[in-house]
Amino acid sequence: MDNAILITLSAQNALMRKMEIAANNMANVSTAGFKAEEALFEPITKRPARIAENPTTVSFVRDYSIARDFRPGTLTQSGNALDVALTGDGFFAIRTADGTAYTRDGQFTLDTTGRLVTHDGKPVLDNSNNEITLNVEQGEPLIGKDGNIRQNGASVGQIGVFKFNRPGTLEKIGDNLFKPTSETAAPAETFEVVQGMVEGSNVNAVQQLTDIMEISRAFESATKLQKQAEDLRSKAIDKLSKV
Repeated sequence: MDNAILITLSAQNALMRKMEIAANNMANVSTAGFKAEEALFEPITKRPARIAENPTTVSFVRDYSIARDFRPGTLTQSGNALDVALTGDGFFAIRTADGTAYTRDGQFTLDTTGRLVTHDGKPVLDNSNNEITLNVEQGEPLIGKDGNIRQNGASVGQIGVFKFNRPGTLEKIGDNLFKPTSETAAPAETFEVVQGMVEGSNVNAVQQLTDIMEISRAFESATKLQKQAEDLRSKAIDKLSKV
């Protein structure tokens, strides 16, 4: 296959991956605690298969990882006493069927047994990785900046907040949750828990729309170049067949 066609195919694959991530960012522009993502690419240099003249090498591109922007989103007041947002570093710890996961989404509620859980029923953990249970008959809880939960003046639990030195190594596992891959979570230090607030997505919708338009134009250009290369190849084959 011609080098020009291989190069355009490489570009199209990279652009499709970039579009997929930009579309996912847009789909989560209203998801609490969501962190914007971006594909990382690297060049791959190969020697041409069957030519003796210049160029002696051909460069392709491939995506090798995803970078996440862990800057905080905007805080919005919800009026729900069990909603909490984080300012500063840290993640909430959540118990899942596959172990402990972490999130910035603090939209919590109580299940039928009084456990503090996520919107889909996963238990929220304290600093010792234990579940937190409240007494529904003791009234609305007050949650301090350190995550300490009080009912009728008595402390009944503390929401755990954990940090990672390299949050970029966290693996996304769905449901707005992350799983550590290369380091163990440690108690966070520089944070505040804000009751009655929700951290929004940090996706910049205008920037994402601009990126989507630029990706579309680049894909069209690559497709046009590919068609031109295919047309030239067809003409060359046609002429050779008549010699």
